[in-house]
Amino acid sequence: MNLLTRYILRQNLFLLLLVCGIGLGIYVFIDLFDRLDNFLEAGVGLSSVGAYFLYRTPFILAQIFPAVFLIALMVQMGLMLRSRELLALEACSVSPGAVAKSVIWYALALCVAQLFFSEALGVSGHRAAERIWNEEVRDRQIEKRQLSDLWFREGNRIVHMGSVTPAAGRGAELTVHVLEDDDAGSIREIIRAQEFTSAPNGWLLSGVTRTLPATFDVQKAAQMKLDLHTDVSGFLIVDPKTRLESLPLLQLGAEIKRLRDSGSNIERLQTAWHMKLAYAGSVLVMALIALAVVSFFGSLFVIIPLGLVATFCYYGLFVLCASAGEKGLVPPVLAAWAANAFFTAVAGGWLLRGRSFHLG
Repeated sequence: MNLLTRYILRQNLFLLLLVCGIGLGIYVFIDLFDRLDNFLEAGVGLSSVGAYFLYRTPFILAQIFPAVFLIALMVQMGLMLRSRELLALEACSVSPGAVAKSVIWYALALCVAQLFFSEALGVSGHRAAERIWNEEVRDRQIEKRQLSDLWFREGNRIVHMGSVTPAAGRGAELTVHVLEDDDAGSIREIIRAQEFTSAPNGWLLSGVTRTLPATFDVQKAAQMKLDLHTDVSGFLIVDPKTRLESLPLLQLGAEIKRLRDSGSNIERLQTAWHMKLAYAGSVLVMALIALAVVSFFGSLFVIIPLGLVATFCYYGLFVLCASAGEKGLVPPVLAAWAANAFFTAVAGGWLLRGRSFHLG
């Protein structure tokens, strides 16, 4: 690491911590007042409220970090312009390209740090905070959460569950369509059960009615064991009330593979998986935006407002593309990375066009 990179890193880390503290305080303040009525109605103690926001802190930092980094970098570059430090560097044959290169390498390192931080502390903290919110505030314990009208496929069986409590592995109103093995699409047997219990070694059905369409034969049984191995607890993953960011990257990838094999719709989960990587990469995009703006303007009163406008535009496009990907309107990879690609192209082109920082 050369002297210039160390200087930029040391100065930026101070500003980064300062802006992080301010951003975190504003976020917590707004979130507290937004949820204050819920806390008061639930009658939870101060310890639970404090624990909730303590657990949420890593997740909040991971969410606001790209914008915080942009502001810190713009303030840093603006101060360097104002104090003529960049002019002095150029007079000493240190080109703007060398400064930009140091910033970009620094941003790449922060991209990796952002990904690991959000996937480790961010995910675990978010889960703990959601558990407090659901169990102590909303009284929606995971053990009691019930889902309804779910479909999945396992082998030659298409399964519909009228209702299921995933954590308990129990449900009701089960219908299983058993297809012919010749892939002709014809139904060999229809199995209906009033209640069922899932287990790793098979499902136990109660109040069973079996119908054979070919012969119109109907058979009834008090109980029946069915060779199904799908773990219904995994359906909490695709519950619309479950936030996708609460899943680690590796676990989300495993769920995508499992659901793909069962024939389920996975566009929403695939988009979320790519969004995790794309959001970490947004730190580099913010660095390019900051460098591009500084290459054209030399006043803090212009740099910071333009940077904030660019940030809002980026987040707006990021959310819009993500929504399109979750609904299957565009491929998940394109949906997650479109905002990064667009702003990288615009900021990179603008930076190359500027060729030099505005030295006043």
